[in-house]
Amino acid sequence: MSTKLLSEKRVIITGASTGIGAAIAQEYAKAGAHLWGAGGSDPQGLQSTIDACNSFGVNAGGKCYDLSKAQRTSQLIRDGADFLGGLDILVICAGTRAFKPIVEITDDEVDLLFEVNAKAAYIAAREAAKMMIPQKSGSILMIGSSAGHRGRADTSLYSVTKSVLHHLTKCLALELGPLGIRVNCLAPGLVASPRVKARLDAKPEYLQSRLEGIPLHQLGTVENMAATALFMVSPGNEFMNGSIVLSDGGVTAG
Repeated sequence: MSTKLLSEKRVIITGASTGIGAAIAQEYAKAGAHLWGAGGSDPQGLQSTIDACNSFGVNAGGKCYDLSKAQRTSQLIRDGADFLGGLDILVICAGTRAFKPIVEITDDEVDLLFEVNAKAAYIAAREAAKMMIPQKSGSILMIGSSAGHRGRADTSLYSVTKSVLHHLTKCLALELGPLGIRVNCLAPGLVASPRVKARLDAKPEYLQSRLEGIPLHQLGTVENMAATALFMVSPGNEFMNGSIVLSDGGVTAG
């Protein structure tokens, strides 16, 4: 009998092409889970994630979806469940960003961030719940952000869409918990994903100012987030429900 934490679990992960989503996919595959990874506009990145997952001896597949129309998420969940033969764990990690003053945010950006970050997440959770309720078991993990917990200038649009996930976690934990389904949220702080690292490396003074604001004086890593995400859905953590777990080096402690 396998001693792997997620042995034979069936997992769908959105935002699996790169960054935190890709790291979570590989961590779960290492723990024995079979996976369907949903990517966005980076098919090569998604294929790299799938190949890495398959190297652990699990069954992994995936497809890229354009979630700028959130209704496409329903098909994403159906595709994943068909590939896996069911669904035990959903990780909602797909997201996009727009960091600038509110007066510079366009209507198109408002539409895009709410579609991808909020509406697609809601639909994904709804479709997963339809599959999990009959089996009276399952786990849904939202990937929120410390920005959804704490205000910061020039992040209003991104932050408010992430705060939607935090509140949705609490509502669904109350609604689905009695039906055997746990819902939790991991809220990362500043993490050195490839996209973030490239942006920060181009602005060393800004990076230094951000590091000074983190009590640990270091950036998080995608591996840090993946390890926490594994703990949050693991069977031994079955009493956690409705939690917003902040992993931000202590920024929100003050």
